[in-house]
Amino acid sequence: MSLKLDFELTPDQQRDMANIPAEAWFSQVRFRNAISPRHPEANTLDANHELKRKLMLPWIAARVKGKTVLDLFCANGSFSFEAMLAGAKAVVGLEFNSDRAKCAQFIASTFAGKGAYRAPRFVVGDVYELTTIFQEPFDVVLALGGLYHVPDPPYVLTQIRALTREWLIVQTSSVLSMRGNWAKFIVRHDRTGKGLTSVIGGRGAWYYTVGCFENMLQHAGFKTVESCRPPFFMRRRFPWYCALANPSTSPTQP
Repeated sequence: MSLKLDFELTPDQQRDMANIPAEAWFSQVRFRNAISPRHPEANTLDANHELKRKLMLPWIAARVKGKTVLDLFCANGSFSFEAMLAGAKAVVGLEFNSDRAKCAQFIASTFAGKGAYRAPRFVVGDVYELTTIFQEPFDVVLALGGLYHVPDPPYVLTQIRALTREWLIVQTSSVLSMRGNWAKFIVRHDRTGKGLTSVIGGRGAWYYTVGCFENMLQHAGFKTVESCRPPFFMRRRFPWYCALANPSTSPTQP
């Protein structure tokens, strides 16, 4: 199920939406009278998004009401808007790809004059520069996806810790099925031509066990309170790990 918004777009807004590249619609949005374009890899992305919603929305709904929220790797903002709809006080989304951020900004603009919601704000930036981009911490930080694309997740998690006041809600992929504290570094084949702008040819990323990732969280200054994974029979297709964590120590300087 894509993000559903219970209002109509004006004809001008429908034209604006149609002009946004399909590759920018990482998740689809349905309005009363319009449906956004579909990403070229929508069949895969839609399945990922639906499982992510099922696993993550209970944590989000229980912890963001009245809180400030930072949504990292936000793509075109689907979970930023979910946090807004769950009652967050203010939401900021950070996205590396400018087309996706512009898409999210378009969606945010459609909330003008639509009740009491305060639409999220979206920023183009690099997670390696988090503590330069943001000077004040947020109550809740979402990091749904993304970490399995970066070559140095412990460094990024340390920066995330410096900006987390109460809760980190994190989901990552490329989780190895073996037990223990293990990881391997993979150099990837390019998939940017299919709209997957984070999968750059010749650039690498880590695959890690649950134990290894939990050590990364501890290293960054987080304590895991709850965790979950997809059902066992789905883990080959969705090699994910999800955690709800809170700060356990003072932030470490990156």
